[in-house]
Formats: sequence, C-alpha cells, structure tokens
Amino acid sequence: RTGQFISVKQIEGANSAQWPILGDDPAPFYHAAGTMLNEFDTTNVRKIKTAEATVVVDEILVNALDVPFRDLEIAHFSVLGPFATKLGRGIAKVLDKKIAVLGVKAARSAAVSQIHGGGFTVYRDDGASGSNAADVNAAYPLSPQGAYNFRSDLASLAQSMDEKAVPEGSRFLFITPQIKSVLRFEAAWTGSAISSVPTLPSSYDRNLSNEPNDVNSRIIGMLEGFKIIVTNHLPSADLSGNSLTGENAAIAYTSATAGTGGKYQGNFSGAYNATPATAKGQARPVALALCGADTGSPAIGLVQASGLRSYMEADERTNTQFLKAQMMAGMGIICPWSAGTIEVYSA
Repeated sequence: RTGQFISVKQIEGANSAQWPILGDDPAPFYHAAGTMLNEFDTTNVRKIKTAEATVVVDEILVNALDVPFRDLEIAHFSVLGPFATKLGRGIAKVLDKKIAVLGVKAARSAAVSQIHGGGFTVYRDDGASGSNAADVNAAYPLSPQGAYNFRSDLASLAQSMDEKAVPEGSRFLFITPQIKSVLRFEAAWTGSAISSVPTLPSSYDRNLSNEPNDVNSRIIGMLEGFKIIVTNHLPSADLSGNSLTGENAAIAYTSATAGTGGKYQGNFSGAYNATPATAKGQARPVALALCGADTGSPAIGLVQASGLRSYMEADERTNTQFLKAQMMAGMGIICPWSAGTIEVYSA
C-alpha cells in the first residue's frame, strides 16, 4: 500500500529523512494598480507557514532461529522453506502493527496553528456499567443496533474529513474482524421494520452500488467512501511500559540509541478510567482510516536503510542450520490530518 497512505524514502549514509509540511492555503486578494506588492506589508502579500517532519530509522529488526540437523535428517518433509517464510512474516507483522500504532497516534494528534487541524477521532462510550476495560461488544453488539452504531460513527468520521477538505480518493479503513461481523446485521437485510434502529441502506445491496459488497462472500468492499480492509493488527494493549516482552516489546521499541522518543508507545488497551477525558486517551481502536499519500499528504512516512534480507548457513559447531531474516527501517507521523480512528472507551 505504499504510495496510497504511506510515503517511503530509501536512505543511504544517513539515519533519517525529512518531509516538508506546508501550512494553510493563503487567502487571495484584489490588487489596486500602482500599489507595490510588498512582502513586509501583510495586507497584500501572504506567507505560508512551513514545518518539517523528520523520521528516524530504527535499529535492525531481526528474526532468527536454529534448526537442529537431527530434526532435518529425520523429517519426512522440508521445513527450511516454511521456517524462512515464518521469519519474514513475523517481521512484516511487527511492521504492520507499528504502522497501526502510528496511525492511531496521528489521529489523536492535536492541531498546530497555521499548519494543520490535527487528526480525526470518533469516540464511543461502551455504556457498560462497572470498572472494566472498554467492551467493544457493548459498544457495537452483534445486532442491527451494533451495525447502525458503527455506520453512524463512520459517517461522522467521513464528514469530519470532508469538512476539512481531506481528499476523498484513496481513503482506506482498517477494521477488526469483530467489526466485520457486526456489519452483517444491517437493518435492511430482513426487509422488516426495526423500530429501535433507524434504517440505513444496506452496504450489501448490489442495486445501490457496483462495489463488491456481498454478504455471502463475506466481502465489504466500500463503506462511507472508504475501501475496507480487515486486519488483526490494530493496537489493543498498553505499549507505554518499559518492561514489555515478546512481540509487544518489538512493537514499542524503547531503544534510546536510535532516538525514537517513544514514537511507537501508547496506551490502546481501553483501560477503565472514571474521567472521560483520560479514558479517551487510552481508548481501544476498532477502525483506522489512512489516506492521502497520492496527494502528497501521507499520514505516515517510512525510511528504509535496507530491505528485507534473508540468510541461511550450516553451523557445524552446534549441529544446527541457522536461519535469519532482518530489516532496517523506521516510521514516523508526517501529516496527521490524513488519519482518523473510531475508538471505544470505558468511563
């Protein structure tokens, strides 16, 4: 999807790359003949405020394993190829989750005067009683009401982007499998009136659109102007700690040597908080919208020092076959106004 909502730069002999951020459009004016156009006279010459987004490359992300010679000799099938695939896929999975974290953080970004109005967020209180973490099932139940809730929230997100003139082309929406299941329960399916839920045109009605929305094939091609992609990679954990382990540690990446400044860290667990403003700061994303790279305003920039590399060798000293996959790249937020989220919180 590079070039659609992610801008990529290959670097060599450096550890970072920069993207220009241009401010608001200047307002035109009528000119009186004979009047000097003077940049120091703000009545007839405008200025555009500019900024710069710097994205720093991370350390080398490595996935490696040893396969004992004994296992290779007695196996009835080849395992090295599948194992190598798993190593590369593990790296891709972590990078995907880093992109999702940055996308959510971009959507939560505040406005910068004369530069941009910030990202877009739609929050829904799960409405559940008690002090438990955000309950997505309560916010979007598996029912026509749940489908209506999500469609309404997505319409609000699309409207907010429209009102800020975010380009309509190349709008992508990443949703969780749970939300995909919720969308099965559109009110228009049964053809019967549902008094408790305002009726919306079904996204699966082929008479309304040529887009490939088909309930029988479990396909949702378009919704409210967004191309729909189902993913398991939206963040749902507290990645703000320094004692994270396993995959979460690789995603959060707290190394100080690369100067990341906690760019992949944040709380996305939906943890309960009695104060709504604080609860929203740790809400659980159920949908992430990314767009704008084809118009020069990507939400995320990626710098790549080296692409995915694979290596394999026999280690006779340990009687193992050594396999390794690695990549050296880094990501950062560039244009927050090209990102939006729908998030659930508990207060």
